[in-house]
Amino acid sequence: MRQLTLNLKERIGRLLKPARPAKDTESGILTQAERAFFLAKQRAAVGRWAEELAAAFLQARGLKILERNVRERFSELDLIALEGNVLVFVEVRCRRKNPVMSAQDSIGPLKWKRLVRGAELYTLRRRWRGEWRMDLVSVDVDHERWHLRWLRYLEMEGADDRGC
Repeated sequence: MRQLTLNLKERIGRLLKPARPAKDTESGILTQAERAFFLAKQRAAVGRWAEELAAAFLQARGLKILERNVRERFSELDLIALEGNVLVFVEVRCRRKNPVMSAQDSIGPLKWKRLVRGAELYTLRRRWRGEWRMDLVSVDVDHERWHLRWLRYLEMEGADDRGC
């Protein structure tokens, strides 16, 4: 697994060069080893892979990754980054390509409320007084390719303060 992670970082470094103009999507081809853990449905390995991919993508676009997998009372915050003076909480979702539901569609209002509450708690505990926002990085994977999409400044319609 360690070798796979190192190879992944090298490949991502080659794919996501900061010199290119920033865009909100990226695509790539899965290696044989990456395809194997998708087919084996190793959720933890797939999650780590998607978070590594998302972190490298965001760093290539100028964000500084501060923390990963931070547990707050209500949720786990996948990535916490800094873009200029704005604290960015990033939820990373990874799914096999599905005509019915994409990775970004897999977040419901309850999950969203928990993420926002977790972010609020994080800012309170660390006495963050500046701006912050919620972003989503979705990674959709088919048999041979992955497609990453970065959605910024997310708000969830229909998610109110009740029920969390």
